[in-house]
Amino acid sequence: MAAAAEKFDRSTFLSELSALCHSLDAPYSSKVTEQILEAFDEYLDDSYVWLRCTSKPADVVNFRLAFHGKRIDTTAILASAGWIGIDDELAKIVRSWSSQEDAEQWCDFDPSRGIAKNWIYFRRLQPIQEILCTHGLPAPVAARLPDLQAAGLEHVNFAAVDYANRSMNVYFLLPGGLTAERAARYVALAGSTPLSEADLQIISDNTHPMQTFGVTIVPETGHIPRVAFYAPVKNAENFPSLKNERMRKFFSEHPSRDPRKIHILSWSYGAGDSKTYMKGEASYAGYSEELSRDMFLRWIE
Repeated sequence: MAAAAEKFDRSTFLSELSALCHSLDAPYSSKVTEQILEAFDEYLDDSYVWLRCTSKPADVVNFRLAFHGKRIDTTAILASAGWIGIDDELAKIVRSWSSQEDAEQWCDFDPSRGIAKNWIYFRRLQPIQEILCTHGLPAPVAARLPDLQAAGLEHVNFAAVDYANRSMNVYFLLPGGLTAERAARYVALAGSTPLSEADLQIISDNTHPMQTFGVTIVPETGHIPRVAFYAPVKNAENFPSLKNERMRKFFSEHPSRDPRKIHILSWSYGAGDSKTYMKGEASYAGYSEELSRDMFLRWIE
């Protein structure tokens, strides 16, 4: 029988997150983090928690609270806590997207500032036209629909809004593997040069049988500053191509209360050097391979 995932423990999490942020020279506030946990206290026992890091020096280490199987209006909680306005245009987009059947709102937090990002998880894949043409989205967003469809991007499994950067993200479930032609089409959306042969091989080798691909859009202009490929990997700290010292340190030191750590690597591309970097995600508590498999099977039904 598989070991059960541990329930979230507030005091342990505060201690371990503080230590991780200190080790990675990331900003951290115990007061802010405690305020976040207090605001979502009634949901913590049933949530699952992820940690997120980037290859950028001294960048924030986010943590995600995901409320699987629950329909919670997190924007109301965030507004009540004073982190956003209830009429924030991005919050309105979140509520519109999450009005879809079986959609769930999740949150990414900056432990030094509060809310960073609202996620919407779609238990059933959504057509891209439904997402980009949602009521309340600025016209420049819908204007990108032909570009995304021309690149073969049709089926959405996640969407998100980034309050800090005033942008939105749309994530697509795609066939695994990656050809040079497909990769060039995808990264061209963000004005990036084609992937190197080495990067192409690494991503292709680790995105079977399916992969998630993310597109960031600035709502007011329709500009796409970056795109990203996501892949689950085993033992990311020993991943041969992971050369960045900060990322290796994150994966080797991050705490986890799950019976088996789950790691995700992401390669981000854009028009300039600042848009090209790596991201990493690691399960902390409440997650399991069974849950991951259930999510995937629902998408391919």
